[in-house]
Amino acid sequence: MSKILNILRNLFRPPLLDAKGIVQMSSKEEYLKMLAHAREKLPKILITGERFHPPDPEVVIEGGQTHIVNFREIGETLRRDLKLIATFLSKKLGTPYMITEKEKKLVLTGRIRPELIKPRLESFVNTYVICPVCHRPDTTLIKYKRSLILKCNACGAETPVPKI
Repeated sequence: MSKILNILRNLFRPPLLDAKGIVQMSSKEEYLKMLAHAREKLPKILITGERFHPPDPEVVIEGGQTHIVNFREIGETLRRDLKLIATFLSKKLGTPYMITEKEKKLVLTGRIRPELIKPRLESFVNTYVICPVCHRPDTTLIKYKRSLILKCNACGAETPVPKI
């Protein structure tokens, strides 16, 4: 923000400022010209606007088991129950799972390549976390009778999602 203010201070030279520090311009064209000049001086990307970055799964293969070491971090970032995420991954990968008590890491039976896990996790995020209407992650899963509903806290949309 301070970069922007410094750029704007340099743009508005003393002749354009009156005694109160207010910018004085004679025409709309002069204003548009000055605005275009200010935009050229600004950095191309100020912020991405993306505030939701789920962590990539850290996969370790030990013997005949596959461990997702940062499973607790993934669950906290997605704000979903760890058992729900584990069940989804287990069904998509076709293997039984176990969640360790102390470390909260996910142990999948079998040697599963890491590049197979990340797309399944992204599929979970797109289906059960991101709102299909406003594309924000501010959602909660509500169980209504025998179905799951994804309720968006940002736009208020309620979307039925498939059961896991």
